[in-house]
Amino acid sequence: MTWAVENAKLYNNREALTGQDETNYDNINAAVKEFEPLYNLWTKTEIWRKSHYSWLNDDFDKLDSVFLAECVDDSEKTMNKVIRQLKGKELPGIEKIAVTVKEEVEAFKIFVDMAIALRTEGLKDRHWEQISKAVGFEVKPYEGFTFQNILDMNLYKWNDEICEIGERAGKEYNIETSMARMKNDWLQVFLTCKPFRNSGTCTVIGFDEGINFLDEHQTLA
Repeated sequence: MTWAVENAKLYNNREALTGQDETNYDNINAAVKEFEPLYNLWTKTEIWRKSHYSWLNDDFDKLDSVFLAECVDDSEKTMNKVIRQLKGKELPGIEKIAVTVKEEVEAFKIFVDMAIALRTEGLKDRHWEQISKAVGFEVKPYEGFTFQNILDMNLYKWNDEICEIGERAGKEYNIETSMARMKNDWLQVFLTCKPFRNSGTCTVIGFDEGINFLDEHQTLA
């Protein structure tokens, strides 16, 4: 449909350049408007269903929590829009599908924050130990571990505690990363001694780069 709209504009432009009367393509725009909710429903439903299955069943360490959050948000907005667009079109079967998908998304949406927390970059063994202590039993990824396992353990009951630990792990990771970069910067600073005239003493050179790093690191700190 997009192809048809673009070509209609192209043909109108060519007609204008050659002095011909422009063809009315309003029927194409009307068809696009009529088809849009159906297209959005089918394409977004396919993305949602495939993604949802992957999140639950693929290895947990491959779960992209950023995409998960974006997909859930986009799917909910798309279904709400589709349902509004279908009102009054007498397509109860199609509208029911949209409502069903919306309910699926809303049911999963409550787990988004927990997924983000548990997939925080920098979540280490000590953080999993903290989670285990908070919930009262061992929670630790193993071979074949999936998000479905997390849901089966009802970890959402401790959603607030898990999110707090995930946030703390993220902050610690950022600090550790910054410290490692600072250390690497200083490893590149070389101080050398240069004889000072005929005094028999030396001056140390190479401070300029070190001072620049010091200023930068103080700002980051």
